[in-house]
Amino acid sequence: MSRRVWAIWVIAHRELRSRARSKAFRVSSAVLLLGLVLGIVIPAFAMRNASHYTVAVVAQPDGLTQVITAQGAAAGLTVSTAAAADRAAAAALVEAGKADVAVVGGQEVIWKNSENARLATVLDTALAQVAIGQRAQALGLTPGQLRDLLASPRPTVTRLHAKPDRTPQMIIALIGMVLLFVALNFYGSYVLTGVVEEKSSRVVEVLLARVRPADLLAGKVVGIGMLGIGQFAALATVAAVTLEITPPLHLPAGTIPIIASVVLWFILGYSFYSVLYGAFGALASRTEDAQAAAAPLTAFMLLVYFGAFTIMANPGAWWVTAGSLFPPTAPIFMPMRAALTTVPAWQMVTAILLMAAAIVILIRIGGRLYRGAVLHTAGRVRLRQAWRGTVT
Repeated sequence: MSRRVWAIWVIAHRELRSRARSKAFRVSSAVLLLGLVLGIVIPAFAMRNASHYTVAVVAQPDGLTQVITAQGAAAGLTVSTAAAADRAAAAALVEAGKADVAVVGGQEVIWKNSENARLATVLDTALAQVAIGQRAQALGLTPGQLRDLLASPRPTVTRLHAKPDRTPQMIIALIGMVLLFVALNFYGSYVLTGVVEEKSSRVVEVLLARVRPADLLAGKVVGIGMLGIGQFAALATVAAVTLEITPPLHLPAGTIPIIASVVLWFILGYSFYSVLYGAFGALASRTEDAQAAAAPLTAFMLLVYFGAFTIMANPGAWWVTAGSLFPPTAPIFMPMRAALTTVPAWQMVTAILLMAAAIVILIRIGGRLYRGAVLHTAGRVRLRQAWRGTVT
């Protein structure tokens, strides 16, 4: 291992250890994980409860309760029945909230307030099916003849431009894009504030006596990046497992590749933007000035983020393809585009190679800006001064 690589690793290990042991990081990680789990579990239970209904039945025709249950299951609902002695008893159950609706003699349906559209459709279909069965029996038709009479024709369906339903993948990609944007800003700000803190406390002067400026910046980026990747991967894993084991939710097909893609582009996007955050952080002398120094970068990322929402309307547009290949926008555009349409393998590989090349170039540019400004502690440094190394 070369001396420079060893120096970068020492700085990275220091950043990783100090921040991972901080109380703020541990509390924030616990809150994020808990919030993520609750954000999945609570709506899932609400969905499950919202699809469970009880129907009070009075003087039911033969087989009505079984038909109601079967029709409910066909509609994706869990419908149970409760027998009531008479109409008054059934109405009392509805009034008390112990039943969502009551069916009296197969002729009357009692609601407490407005109808539930999904449950009303189930009841209408069930009552119609029982009534048809009674009439067929009165006419002397056998069950088989009745099925043949009511059988729906099955025409051949031809789709000239068939497209797979990517709605579940789009939802996962949309969530991933939001998390990706938040993570890039969050961990980029870690690098930003870390550089400013070391600069304002003059710790950087001690470090630079032994380590090159570019290596110090690279070490900070790697260390905080390792921390971020671990936390981001943990969040993605917990989200995937929680979705899979929480009824009635399950991971849609193609979810794992989307999650892997989001994690990959987080690594690339973080490597790209964190170098810039570190360079901009070196321009500020106080923590209060750090956000102002990085304002242009933050504004650009916001434009990219909001622009990515328009991908859903036309994922095949030329500008979407260009944005998914252009390094500054690729970390946000490519995962979203890949979830909505099929991306040729050569374009995916090209985007990754361009991103890697841009990161190498940025390390050189960011290292020069960092070297030109990090030792200046008397006010904010101009970008041109840092680049030329003319800070006094």
